[in-house]
Amino acid sequence: MARNVEIIFLGTAAGTPTTSRWLPGILVKDWNGYTILLDSGEGVQYQMQRYGYSINKIDVVAITHPHGDHINGLPGLIQSMYMLDRRKPLTIYGSPETIEFVRDTLEVERLDLGFQVRLEPVENSGSRILYSRGGDELLIEWTPSCHSIEAYSFKLTWRLRPRIDPKKLAALGIEDPRLISMLTKKGEIEIESKRVTLADIALEPLKEASLVYTGDTSPCSSIMTLASGARILIHDSSFDSNHKLDALERGHSTAADAAEIAHKAGVHLLVLTHVSGRYRGGEARILLNEARAIHSKTLLAWDGMKLIMTI
Repeated sequence: MARNVEIIFLGTAAGTPTTSRWLPGILVKDWNGYTILLDSGEGVQYQMQRYGYSINKIDVVAITHPHGDHINGLPGLIQSMYMLDRRKPLTIYGSPETIEFVRDTLEVERLDLGFQVRLEPVENSGSRILYSRGGDELLIEWTPSCHSIEAYSFKLTWRLRPRIDPKKLAALGIEDPRLISMLTKKGEIEIESKRVTLADIALEPLKEASLVYTGDTSPCSSIMTLASGARILIHDSSFDSNHKLDALERGHSTAADAAEIAHKAGVHLLVLTHVSGRYRGGEARILLNEARAIHSKTLLAWDGMKLIMTI
């Protein structure tokens, strides 16, 4: 059975909002209802209401860096969760400076929120398992990006429990239900000094799919590594190549830069976002045309755009 992941672009602007683009925020919701917010620019909770999503459904917020256009919506978001009687914990990932900002905000508010805020500082490269349910697993990874301050890119990877082939189990002599359970949970077991993996008993190839979000960055080798083989790459595309010097000086990328990364990393779909306010309305199409000349499977994000990633 196919599983669907919804990706909703709440804000696609860079630096300051425009009449058509709000500040950065991307909502990711999977078939289990697990919901991740990538960045929380000003107005993010309004945009969620506008597009029909509850802020109390958010499980995780991942902030790429603490520049205002990526984080200023977070205090209001937490305040509204309190007003709406949230009870389930909220986990926030971000750089040490981001975590300090959240701590300072909560101290100023001095609220008994009624729910736990779990702060997870990220440094260097790393990963965490966000959940494991029925054998399906969601993993979050991060790596430093190349911006004007300490910043991180995030990768979400869904790994699906495979359907088991009874004939393969029989051929391997695996009959004990406890061994089968251990194998599906751990991914591998050892039987008579022989290593048996999920792939050995699967009825079909193991399925997984990844989504990578760069946040603000200039072209960066660490992001190319993180994005290798990803289904979707959402990349900073603040400028066109006529403004390449501006992009580099400010720690941003051109649409062509993003397309080069996507092409070299073997990404299926590239999505351009963080669009400079200099591109109004249809003017932003210059970014799309520039990227598609390098990586044909490219979309230009707009506020309210929804993508469905099927696994």
